[in-house]
Amino acid sequence: MASKYTCSICIDNFTKPKLLPCCHHTFCQQCIDDYIKAHAKFNKFNCPICRQETEVPSGGASQFVTNFYLEDDGDDKQYCTKHKKKEVQVYCRDCRKPCCSLCVMVDHKDHTIADLDDVDQEMREIVMKLKTESEKKIKRLQKHSDFLKAKISDMNISCKTSCDRVQQQIDNICEKARKIGGTIKDDINKIGEDENSKLTKLVEEDDKMTSKMKEWCEYADRILQHKSVITTVDQNTLPDIQTITDYNISTNLQKPVVRHPCYSMVKVDVDCLKRLLGEVQTPTTFTSSVSLNQIVKIDERYYSDDVIIQGLPWRVYVRHDTSKLYIYLELKDVHVDDKTIKAVTASCTLKLLNINDESKSLVRQRTRTTDRLYAYIHTGVYINRDELQDINNGFIDDNKIFTVEATVHITDIERY
Repeated sequence: MASKYTCSICIDNFTKPKLLPCCHHTFCQQCIDDYIKAHAKFNKFNCPICRQETEVPSGGASQFVTNFYLEDDGDDKQYCTKHKKKEVQVYCRDCRKPCCSLCVMVDHKDHTIADLDDVDQEMREIVMKLKTESEKKIKRLQKHSDFLKAKISDMNISCKTSCDRVQQQIDNICEKARKIGGTIKDDINKIGEDENSKLTKLVEEDDKMTSKMKEWCEYADRILQHKSVITTVDQNTLPDIQTITDYNISTNLQKPVVRHPCYSMVKVDVDCLKRLLGEVQTPTTFTSSVSLNQIVKIDERYYSDDVIIQGLPWRVYVRHDTSKLYIYLELKDVHVDDKTIKAVTASCTLKLLNINDESKSLVRQRTRTTDRLYAYIHTGVYINRDELQDINNGFIDDNKIFTVEATVHITDIERY
């Protein structure tokens, strides 16, 4: 028959006894490891004794807590640290230490003495309670870590998307600049074509007149080679030659007015380019946690601390009636403190976070512009109070605290 010092699987003394977190039953490490391999499904298994479900650790059975009290060292007996040959029999609550009968008579007289097994069970329960609390905190930390990782992913996506849009704007500007530049180059080439055509026509006229003059000079050479010019010269052609010789070439020799295309380089206006490219806009996200214990009186408002965004004060406030809880994000009346502000335009997102499943969070988004008549920008979500108070719905934690996430994107501040 198995005792409390023997494993219920192998019915032998414990070897590396491991404690299951769900029910506190203990088994040999190898025994429970073999049992897991044979019976685990979907990374979970049932305790061989009570059938409670337990999740398999990532490192297997070795990752379960060791039950040092039952660990087998070859001798089931526990001996006193002071009297080495004396077996520990009781526990002194005053001194908080196990002791043998001799210690009780000598060092623990009139002290409160308790049974070892009773104290062991008490301590086991205390340790398990502390472990359970730690595990809860671990889960909360892991959830928060996952939340931050999601925000990192969102940030990386936002950066890439914004950079892609900047590049798209650069390409648009460059395309329009190339188009305008092409038009300017076409104008330059048109001037060149017109001037070239004009000058080419004048060259052709000069060449034509030069050709006629050369023909006459060649004819004159042939005449002068004869002994008698009178008998050689044709009296009928002489007037034509005289006309050619007397032709006034001053018109041909006039220097024409020539238009030379010249493009003056213009200094690039960096400020103008910046305006064309626009500015980096950074929506601000902040969270505010509120305890239901802070919201007691009906219609009484709870205000968070102000969050300053681009010099403007934003805050979250909460109020409730008999059945619903209302949560708002608002820009306070900035016109009172800053008379230069004419209007503010902002896009606001308010989210009541669901700590179990973010996709079930309640979200409201709104874009609005203030003016002198309507000085506030605000948006809100509401939830039935009973729904909020039910911890299983995931809106509050064990301490009845819910968290609101607000995102503000100020797109314009108009001033007088």
